[in-house]
Amino acid sequence: MNTANPTPSERYWLCPLYSFDSYSESVDLAEGIHIKTAPNELRKHINEQTHYPRYGQWDDPSKFNWVVSLPHPATAAEGTIEHRMGIGMKEWATARELLVDLIMTLKLCHEGSITAGPLIIASKNNSKYAIGGGTQWTAVSKRDFLIQDPTYRFQQSDIPKVNELLKNIRNLDKEKKHHNIDIALRRFHSSYHGQFEDRLIDQMIAFESLYLGHEPELNYKLALRIAFLLGKDEKERTDIFNNMKKAYNIRSNIVHGNRQVEISELGSTVPKTEEYLRQSIRRFLLFLSQGESLKALKTASEDKLAKLDENILNNGELLT
Repeated sequence: MNTANPTPSERYWLCPLYSFDSYSESVDLAEGIHIKTAPNELRKHINEQTHYPRYGQWDDPSKFNWVVSLPHPATAAEGTIEHRMGIGMKEWATARELLVDLIMTLKLCHEGSITAGPLIIASKNNSKYAIGGGTQWTAVSKRDFLIQDPTYRFQQSDIPKVNELLKNIRNLDKEKKHHNIDIALRRFHSSYHGQFEDRLIDQMIAFESLYLGHEPELNYKLALRIAFLLGKDEKERTDIFNNMKKAYNIRSNIVHGNRQVEISELGSTVPKTEEYLRQSIRRFLLFLSQGESLKALKTASEDKLAKLDENILNNGELLT
């Protein structure tokens, strides 16, 4: 008679990644997050669930090669049903927030049309997965990105950047004090989906939240501040300034219907503004992690602000 103790099952939350590729079959990140090749059991489970309404717009949701694995703490067996349900709901909320923060972090790292499927409970015993027991859709479970957007390609050099960004976003979640950057993050996420017009509008709302706040929507001032913060030299600042002025004018034409905006014009503009927004949010997250406030970053003093808005692009000489 075999009296050996059976191998205990390990529990995880698994989430398929779409439009994603990685340099390695397994990547370990902060917060106990793993990105690895998708188990066949999960592909089979997803394929069996294609009738589910949320899968309706997806061509074949079982076609994915990578999965996010999040740690799943064992729910306490003691207490009333209400007590255990409360613990379970908190665990779901924790996993959901971690997944949303991870996808946002990956998007902030660099370009790529990464999106997530549902968050699904799985247990693993002797290298075999048992899938099911709970499924949850999150704010990052979307697939309606444009076909021409590039696949997200995760490289080894991304690991330290992703871990640092994830830490800053998680700290931001804990503080819950930074309304403007919260708006920017939400709009940045929204700008990954929909048509070019909607994406540009979301991007400009995010820029205004970071750089203008409650000030009037001034094209010139917004373009100057972005150019100053992101540009490394005079030429790069001038390019950023000109691209942002063009983007703002296109956005105004879309919103006010002044003229028909060509798709080709939008297609060349949106990737540039997306990258400027990505860099801006990363920079503001870094400032906040160092104890700066958004209000201090934007206003500092009236004298400094005036000089910033008038003299940025040419090392102190007035822009003509």
